[in-house]
Amino acid sequence: MRENATPCTFAPASPADLEALLPYYRQAAARPDCPWSQDYPDQATLEADQAEGRLFCAKDPEGQVMGAYVLTFGDEGTEAQTFWTKGLEPAGEVVRLLTAAPYENQGLGGRLLADAVARLARMGCRSCRILVAKDNRRALRAYEGQGFVYVGLARLYGTDFACFEKPLEGETI
Repeated sequence: MRENATPCTFAPASPADLEALLPYYRQAAARPDCPWSQDYPDQATLEADQAEGRLFCAKDPEGQVMGAYVLTFGDEGTEAQTFWTKGLEPAGEVVRLLTAAPYENQGLGGRLLADAVARLARMGCRSCRILVAKDNRRALRAYEGQGFVYVGLARLYGTDFACFEKPLEGETI
C-alpha cells in the first residue's frame, strides 16, 4: 500500500452507498477518456447491481465510499469475443471500476482490482476479464501493471475496448 494511501475496507455495497456513488460516476463520465456518460451508469443500473450482490465498495475508516466495482458473468457481448483463452474459463469480469476523485493517486484502483480478483478466485473463476476504453491510457497502464494481458480489441456499446484477461490461480488477498 502506498505511503499516502487512505486505509479502507471492501464490502458489498448497501442501498445507502448508492447515493454517494452516482455523483462519483458522473464526475468520471466527464473525462474525455471515459466511455461512461451522464446517463450511464444511472441510478437504476446501480440499484440492480446492488440488489443482485454484484456491486462492491471501498470505504474509509469513517464509512465514506472511496470507490467501487461490479462483477459480472456471461455478458453476451464480452463472451462473443473469440480471443479469450478457453482454458481460463469460467471467467468473471470486472466492470465499472471507479476510484472517487478525492482518493485518486493513492493506489486505490489497484486495491479495488486486487479485491475483485481475489473475490472472483474465491468464487471459482479461473480468470478475470476487463474491457477498458482503448484511449484510457491511465487504466491501460494500471491493468498491465496488475498482471493483466492484452488479448484483443472489441467494439461494444459504441466504444472500442482493449480487452485484458488474467489467470486467477493462486490469487488471494
